[in-house]
Amino acid sequence: MQSIKHFIAACMWLCLPMASVQAQRPVPVTVVMPQTQQATQQVQLTGSFNARNAASLSPRLSGLVQELLVDAGDRVSAGDVLVRLDDRLAQLELAQSESAVSQAQAALAEAIRLRDEALRLKNSAVLPATEISARESAVEIARAAVAVAQAQRDTQAERVQRHQVVAPFAGVIAECLSDPGEWVQTGTALLELVDVSELWLDVQAPQRLWPQLGAEPEVEVTVDALGERELAASVAARVPVSDPTARSFLLRLKLNDPSADITPGMSARVRLLLSGNARNLIVPRDALIRYPDGTTTVWVVDDSQSPPRASQQQVQLAGVSGNSAEIVSGLRPDQPVVVRGNEVLTEGQAVSVSKPGGD
Repeated sequence: MQSIKHFIAACMWLCLPMASVQAQRPVPVTVVMPQTQQATQQVQLTGSFNARNAASLSPRLSGLVQELLVDAGDRVSAGDVLVRLDDRLAQLELAQSESAVSQAQAALAEAIRLRDEALRLKNSAVLPATEISARESAVEIARAAVAVAQAQRDTQAERVQRHQVVAPFAGVIAECLSDPGEWVQTGTALLELVDVSELWLDVQAPQRLWPQLGAEPEVEVTVDALGERELAASVAARVPVSDPTARSFLLRLKLNDPSADITPGMSARVRLLLSGNARNLIVPRDALIRYPDGTTTVWVVDDSQSPPRASQQQVQLAGVSGNSAEIVSGLRPDQPVVVRGNEVLTEGQAVSVSKPGGD
């Protein structure tokens, strides 16, 4: 029994140097140098899509709705007739105006004939000069009468046309607000027409962002109805009318992807990346070590020692985008950051360093 104890003790004594050697063996890690870029600020906003062109269509004359040519959901082109009012009386008045034009033109032709006859007899002294002048004046009066009759006819023709409600632009009928047989007044909304080919994303932005949005910021949009799909957008306009109660202004965005299946009224979340005056450090996302209490750290390598040693430093993040993390403080640009092998490091651990893609 005593010999067994001596054997175990001897084995433990022999193993101690080996464990010590293993503890001191450098851990292989991959490091990168932080990159410097202009600091950015992320702002989260919400908004909704609105059609660039949307109109409540109403008649230009009072009348009885005779025919409704479209229904909700129909696509129409600019100039299409959508509603017809009863224009029977207007058509009769137009026919009367056409007859008045024909009558005035006949009177003008007769006045011209009499004037020309008088001019042929001018040198024969058959007609006095006053008669000739009177016939010339009659031609001018008849010509003016023709112009008046034509203007009245054109006015009546326009009145007939105004018994139709036409589409001012191409779009989709969103709602029908009348039925045949209804008497409607001028200004009564009959249809809602919406152009869905071009939509704005309207967002109320806090007034503090006004100066920063003068430059072209990076904009990412997530449409709630499309899941987590992110769409790129650009700033179409900053409307310089601030809401005095909400201390905000209208920021109008335009999607860069016209194929997105979006309709007016849909909600969306907007992420603005605004450039600042400061400069932050960019490191790969794999360099971050996150803790349940919200603390974020990175492992850095001090290569002034031999072998190099690793130490852990707490950092403050400005944000994470894709595979990159933006660090506000806690890291210097000359400190190599561990991006691979940081899971097994301990404070002061000796490391062997390689660059990305190296051995």
